[in-house]
Amino acid sequence: MAERPGPAEALAPRAVLLGRRVPTGRDEDGRRRPGPGRSRTGRSRAGRAGAAAAAAALLLAGCHGPAAERPVAGAGSSAASSVGAPAEAAPADERSTALQRLLDARAAAVLAHDVDGVLALVDPGAAAFRERQERTVLGLARVPLAAWSYEVVGEGPRLAEDRRAELGGTAWVADVRLRYRVEGVDVVDQQRQRSFTVVERGGTWLLADDVDGPSRPDVWDLGAVDVVRGSRTLVVGTAPRPVLEQQAALGDAAAERVDAVWGTAWPRTTVVVVPDDADQLVRLLGREDAAGLDQVAALTTGADRSSGAPGAAGAVDRVLVNPAALDVLGELGREVVLTHETTHVAVRAGAAADPPPWLSEGFAELVAYEGAGLGPDVAAADLLAEVRAGRGPVAPPSAADFDPAVGAVAPAYSAAWLAVRTVDLRHGRAALLELVRAASGRAAGAGAGDRTAGDQGAGDQSAEEGTAEGEGLRVAPLPLAEAVPRVLGVDLDVLTAQWREDLAALAGVDAPEAPATSGDGG
Repeated sequence: MAERPGPAEALAPRAVLLGRRVPTGRDEDGRRRPGPGRSRTGRSRAGRAGAAAAAAALLLAGCHGPAAERPVAGAGSSAASSVGAPAEAAPADERSTALQRLLDARAAAVLAHDVDGVLALVDPGAAAFRERQERTVLGLARVPLAAWSYEVVGEGPRLAEDRRAELGGTAWVADVRLRYRVEGVDVVDQQRQRSFTVVERGGTWLLADDVDGPSRPDVWDLGAVDVVRGSRTLVVGTAPRPVLEQQAALGDAAAERVDAVWGTAWPRTTVVVVPDDADQLVRLLGREDAAGLDQVAALTTGADRSSGAPGAAGAVDRVLVNPAALDVLGELGREVVLTHETTHVAVRAGAAADPPPWLSEGFAELVAYEGAGLGPDVAAADLLAEVRAGRGPVAPPSAADFDPAVGAVAPAYSAAWLAVRTVDLRHGRAALLELVRAASGRAAGAGAGDRTAGDQGAGDQSAEEGTAEGEGLRVAPLPLAEAVPRVLGVDLDVLTAQWREDLAALAGVDAPEAPATSGDGG
């Protein structure tokens, strides 16, 4: 790799990089979440003031649980005739069967890059929807799709009377599950819940819109999409092509850095999504507005590993980049951001559960900063200032500490990084990797992290490389209260005391007295 610039040259003025979590506004199925609960919170990273500079970066775990893919039937522009004639009082199961035939034909047209075939299944009077559909299919033609299918799940929300009158008395909203795979990346389906408004025109069911029910868009639904493929990265976005090319190069470098620490037993191709503006980012996250996203440089979106959804454990996360942050971050900063996110992609691939936030975020920070030339005195200056002022943490940060809606989160990310650094320095890299595996539900001695750049010989590739790691490699994840003594040989209270001693040493103050008890740390 080319010689790195120094921190002051590489990062924007007054900024260092960290990670943070932020909740999305909707579940993967597009439905509004009931309150700020942590069931579907995400990871994030953000900027903080420091001697070298501040820039924002963040990670998020969304919620899509891939399941087995349906076979696709139907074909091209003649597909509309196969949909069937609706009756005024057609039973729901007959409507659903007819719609399934329509959607099978639509899926075949998408895979064939057949714009006319897709538009043949759309209401001729729905001008705006037709325009969006044409743009989407043209964009998808650039994406290397291995599979694309739909499944009718049921009936969606009832149309308002005025909307129903506008569309026709037989119009209805269908709940549909989209499944797709990107070639060379996904080994199980990505899933999106979609809503389609269905109307009768000339005795045939056609699609009239996709905004009358809950839906979560992908980037190709939001504008003209371009695609850039690197050696280890696939970048898809509506941002200008030079931006996508830059992200591909940075993503390739980030993947190599992750391999050097975590090993090669992960899919090892990262999908990076780059929207063109903040409004598109808000829509991709399912949020009401951009509040708090000014701190966000990048996010990882992926399945809730503990959801139990079929295929969730094998899903490959996506990295979502905030285009506004690209103007703030220097080259080194952008590489640190993508390395942090790529670490999450690697660790979560094949995991049975997410590790507790401090371990997950701290490990991603450790990998991202390793070799970056940014030490704790710069990158954790915010936290060390708190320690010198007598306000240092007494326990590893909780999930709430990573929520920017609650308060400042930069110290939590510094604390998480330095807690993981304590494990690494006092107990060794092998123990740290084993602790992450145990907390995420990987069998000891199997899965990611077994073969690192330092111990893998030429041609000695893991059998799981390029896969989502076989189901047999997963075990029940251990809570840290069990995993820490089993792996490190000390309990969580002792580890917490070691971490606080290290914080004090870094801050140049006396070691604090150990509290009577400590939290469970997740």
